[in-house]
Amino acid sequence: MYVIVLGALAGCGGGDDDDAAPQTRTTPFKPTELKKPGDSGTLDAHACDILSRPFVARALGTRPAKLEAEPNDSLDLSICDWHGGPVRNVKLLVDSAARAQLRYYNLLAEQHEYHNANPARKARQIKGVGDDSAYGGAGAWWTRFTSQLVAYDHDRMVKIRISVRGLGDAAARAAAVKRGRRTVRRLREVG
Repeated sequence: MYVIVLGALAGCGGGDDDDAAPQTRTTPFKPTELKKPGDSGTLDAHACDILSRPFVARALGTRPAKLEAEPNDSLDLSICDWHGGPVRNVKLLVDSAARAQLRYYNLLAEQHEYHNANPARKARQIKGVGDDSAYGGAGAWWTRFTSQLVAYDHDRMVKIRISVRGLGDAAARAAAVKRGRRTVRRLREVG
C-alpha cells in the first residue's frame, strides 16, 4: 500500500515542461465590439408626444376626451400609458438603450424557444412595421397572449400593448400595427 501511495506522489511532481512557454494562438486575437460601451441617453422623443390621444383613441372605439395619458421617462426609455373608458391600458414603450437590434433578436429567439408550441404565446412575425432587415427576418412580431407588438427600427425597440374591453385579437393586432407604423415613422423624423 505504501509503495502505491509513494509511487503516485512521485508521479505528481513537476515535470520538465512546467517552465515551458504557453503555446501561441492559432488565430489572431480580435476584440469584439460588444466590449465597447454603448451610447446612453440618446432618446430625444417622449412616448406621449409620439402618438396623439385622438390617434390612439380612434381605432380603439373610444372618444379622445376619455383617455388619460401617463408619461414615464428615463435615460433610454420612454413609456406612455393611456387608459379610460373601455381602454384598460394602451402602452407605448420606446427603448433606445444600447444594442437594441441584438436585444430585439434575443427577445424573439426566447419567445420562439419557450413558447413556439403554444399558439397564444407564439411570436407571429410582421413585416412592414420596423426594419425588416433586422435579425430574425422581420422588423416586428405580435404575441396574442400578451396583446403586444415588439418592433425594431434604427437602433430603437418599440413595444405596444393593447388591452381594450371587447376588442378581439385581430382588431388589437391591427390597432397595434397601425400605431407601430406611426411610431416608427415619427421616431425617424425626430432622429
